Amino acid sequence: MKPHPDFEVLDMPKAMTLGTYHLGMLTGANVEEDFDAVIQSTPVLQGLFGDAWPEGLTLEENLTDLHWHHREFTSKRSFAWIIRDTAGTYLGCAYLYPAIGKRGAGDAVYWMTDTPDRLAHLATFGTLYEDWLKGLLSPSYALDVTNNGSA
Repeated sequence: MKPHPDFEVLDMPKAMTLGTYHLGMLTGANVEEDFDAVIQSTPVLQGLFGDAWPEGLTLEENLTDLHWHHREFTSKRSFAWIIRDTAGTYLGCAYLYPAIGKRGAGDAVYWMTDTPDRLAHLATFGTLYEDWLKGLLSPSYALDVTNNGSA
């Protein structure tokens, strides 16, 4: 699999810290906690990735998705990280999807689990994540940013 041209020379971090948030590459090893977080957050995730997802998602389907995210990351085609707090609690995920078939554009998506402090985490993390991406990408990169704050 060839890297996306926008990212073939960039070394995207598999792990990093943004403020008080710790990000780690999303892989199949995270299937249990990822699945639990996704299913428990179904009401605030529906519509973020189209239609009714994650309604009806199975553990096996989730594992397939996580293997896909891992393969895409290691191939420099798209990037997915788990977001954790300083205690290691799974808070959500962040993604960077370069536009397919063109250069200089992409989507950044992030979501937080359905907890009482979700909106506060979205606001704080979102600013840090967007600032990091803007510093990483060229100023002309057209980045569309989406989160699960409207649910």
